[in-house]
Amino acid sequence: MSLNFVLLINSDINSQGAFSAYQFACELLSQGQHISQIFFYQDAISNTNHLVSPASDELNLVNKWTSLHHDHQVELVSCVAASLRRGVVDEQLANEHKLLAHNLAPGFRLGGLGEFVTASSSADRLVQF
Repeated sequence: MSLNFVLLINSDINSQGAFSAYQFACELLSQGQHISQIFFYQDAISNTNHLVSPASDELNLVNKWTSLHHDHQVELVSCVAASLRRGVVDEQLANEHKLLAHNLAPGFRLGGLGEFVTASSSADRLVQF
C-alpha cells in the first residue's frame, strides 16, 4: 500500500540533514511511495538557490532536488517569507522589488505556510529534517 508523505526540511544545504532528506525522498520514491510536497523552511532555503555553486568534487544538491522534481513531479515549495529574508526570489518577486535577477532554482516555487499545513493535513506521514 502506497502512503502519501510530506517532507519538511529545515536543514542548510551544507548539512547532513539536507542530504539525508534527499536520500530519504529518493528511497521513498523507489519503494513506490508518494511525496505530495517537500517544503523548504528556515535555513533549508539555501537548497532552493540556483546560485549555490559547490566545488566540482562536491554534490550539487540543488541540481539533485531539481532532477527529483522533473523525474517524479514532486512539488518543491520554498517558504516565501523565509526565502525573502534569505535573498531568494522568483522572477515575479524580482520584478516587484525591481531586482536585476531572480535566483529561485528551476523546479521550485514559492509558497506559504498555509500550503504546507494543507498538504500536511492530507498526508499519511509528515517527516522533518
